[in-house]
Amino acid sequence: MTDWRPIDRAPRDGRWIIAIHRDEPDRRAVIRWDPGRVGDGRPWHVATTDYGYEVDAFTDWTPFPDPPEPGQGP
Repeated sequence: MTDWRPIDRAPRDGRWIIAIHRDEPDRRAVIRWDPGRVGDGRPWHVATTDYGYEVDAFTDWTPFPDPPEPGQGP
């Protein structure tokens, strides 16, 4: 996964993506834009918590890779 894109181009349709946190660039987070949280200033929702993150909390994102075709394991 090297197809990193600026976070301002991340989808805001509720789909889950992989992101790099600004303060912890060696860690990755599974996040999605939550339109219900835009008004509270923390629209990014992390999959492992109910806590929201501010618009600029993440720097880059990448989509999840496509799953393998059935029967095409390693």
